[in-house]
Amino acid sequence: MKMARRACAAALLLMLGAAWTSPRAFAQLLSLPGSLVVTMTSPASGSTVAGTVPVSASVSIVGSLVVAGVQFKLDGANLGAEDTSAPYSVSWDTTAASNGSHTLTAVARDLLGVQYTSNSVSVTVFNDTTPPTVSITSPANGATVSGTISVSADASDNVGVAGVQFLLDGAALGAEDTAAPYSVALDTTKVANGSHTLAATARDAAGNRATSLAVTVTVSNAVRFEETDSSVTFTSGWASDASKSWSGGTAAASATPGAQATFTFTGPSVNWIGGRSPGTGIARVLMDGVFVSEVDTYSKTEEIRVTMFTANGLSNASHILTIEVTGRMNAAATSALVVVDAFDVPAPAVSRLQETDPDVTYTAGWSLGVDTSRAWSAGFAAVSSTPGAQATFTFTGTSISWIGARGPQTGIARVSLDGVVTTVDTYSPTEQIQQAVFTATGLADATHALTIGVTGDQNAASTSPLVVVDALEVTSSGIQIQGTDPAITYGPGWIQDNRDKAYSQGSSAESNTVGAQATFSFTGTGVRWIGARGPQTGIARVFLDGAFVEDIDTYALTEGPQHTDFTQTGLAAGTHTLTIQVIGKNPVSTNFWILIDAFDVVP
Repeated sequence: MKMARRACAAALLLMLGAAWTSPRAFAQLLSLPGSLVVTMTSPASGSTVAGTVPVSASVSIVGSLVVAGVQFKLDGANLGAEDTSAPYSVSWDTTAASNGSHTLTAVARDLLGVQYTSNSVSVTVFNDTTPPTVSITSPANGATVSGTISVSADASDNVGVAGVQFLLDGAALGAEDTAAPYSVALDTTKVANGSHTLAATARDAAGNRATSLAVTVTVSNAVRFEETDSSVTFTSGWASDASKSWSGGTAAASATPGAQATFTFTGPSVNWIGGRSPGTGIARVLMDGVFVSEVDTYSKTEEIRVTMFTANGLSNASHILTIEVTGRMNAAATSALVVVDAFDVPAPAVSRLQETDPDVTYTAGWSLGVDTSRAWSAGFAAVSSTPGAQATFTFTGTSISWIGARGPQTGIARVSLDGVVTTVDTYSPTEQIQQAVFTATGLADATHALTIGVTGDQNAASTSPLVVVDALEVTSSGIQIQGTDPAITYGPGWIQDNRDKAYSQGSSAESNTVGAQATFSFTGTGVRWIGARGPQTGIARVFLDGAFVEDIDTYALTEGPQHTDFTQTGLAAGTHTLTIQVIGKNPVSTNFWILIDAFDVVP
């Protein structure tokens, strides 16, 4: 009996003791044998994390325990809700934590509430919230552009730039550039003339973005208006001519004194395209009703589809250009005929280089300086029927035209421009002399190579595989100023109105007097001196803003009228002077002649 009372008292004491013990301690008193081993599996200790990352752990069961859940902790505080089923993980938005070192752990709980804590892992949070910096470096704000240009930008970031997307008028321009230097090509001939904005958006790997300040450029690509366009009107006395390779197939011609052609246009400049020959006369030119100059269109050789007159520096508004037949002619001319073929707005800077230019090289198989059977530009053309014969022309510009011939007896040429090859069939049932048989526009303002190859093949209707290289027309950036412009000051020893070669707009200035100087004043960032090279040309000394630049030997074995003798770019925007001085000649040259035909000015 006493023993029973003692057992009941012991049981009562045990029950009272359990009431005074914590639930966890009590669970441990009653727990089943075994344990939970908790291991952090992600992220790795020592790693750097950003954005939203998964935090995960594994639980290994020793014995017969059951996992009730896993609670992840960040710096000792709960991270998300307890995960009650494997695999155990939680998403951690690290942007809610400060940048720096943090500790992650996982605590597993069994059915009795006993907790088992993992090893801790230390991670470094680094969320990049600093956007990149980006700016357009080319073209310059306010620049006038044409052809294909390179748009470039500088971009930097505290971590790294992931890519730069260029923008034209707010829309994506090309694909994102993911590697420095950042640039994209823009073919301005594919957009309208006028004002446009360029910008660039840079991004980093964290998704931060920044957009540059926009630069404004003016696209100015020449638009050709044929003489048949409604913007061109004629008084009586004009006749349509289709006997030559005119632009658009026809031109208007008149020898009637007082006959007028009027062109209404909008733009800052204009070129009158016509023809000059031994049989063309003198025209009066008026702009907005005001007399500008008389243009003598006489030339020793016939030149078709060439610039007769240029007006630069006009307001970008509506203007009226009037060409009037005077009925007068050069003393050497045989007729007073005036030709109106087309108009270019705005006026491009165009030079027609002859097939004899020193920048044209020929392989064997060409006949040079012999063929005078047609009215070739400057009187001669290079011809070949030899398969594999090539002519290569190296030039700098935004457009190129191969001036050749089409006819019943001409063949198929292989044309390569900077390695891009095309086939040109020059056959025509009727002869087209001084015809532009190949033209490429929208080129980058850089150095290019054009190769014309004779294939030996011909159209089934042709009688010969003959290929003709007569001239090469190059359009360059900027505006062209003729040698007669008042911006050029000629000292003693210069001869004006020289017409013995196929010069720009028909004439040039020349001197063979040692010491003779000519100075050109211009406003821009670059300049090209258009002169001539040949067996009789000399050495010139060039000064820019009064400082000596270099001596240029213009001697060449072959004639090169309208040749670019000197180029200077990268000048500070502003007014400059270019001085050309005759100083001597190459020992093998036959004379000292230095020619000033025109200047190209880059704004």
